[in-house]
Amino acid sequence: EYGDFRGIVTLEDILEEIVGDIDDEHDIGLAGLSAQADGSWLVDGNVTIRDLNRTLGWHLPDEDASTLAGLVLFESRTIPSPGQEFRFHDIRFRIVKREGNRLTSLRLWAS
Repeated sequence: EYGDFRGIVTLEDILEEIVGDIDDEHDIGLAGLSAQADGSWLVDGNVTIRDLNRTLGWHLPDEDASTLAGLVLFESRTIPSPGQEFRFHDIRFRIVKREGNRLTSLRLWAS
């Protein structure tokens, strides 16, 4: 009847939507993401697509999966092995490490 509580929007959130990211003492780098010398990114499979998009300015879809590993599993329709590569949404994905059925580390290149 009165709606649901969905979260809090801060003044910083509003300003960042207008002018772009604002770095301050509370902002930290995204855990599970590291830039590589060749221009690629080494990313943990459990990094959320939303955080990855915000950090790198990408536009990967997050409707069908919430994590990077989930997106690769959804798009590839398989559980890939280390070394396999895919290209989805103008990004090249290489599987670096898999533990059981979990993709734990991936390398990404923007096209």
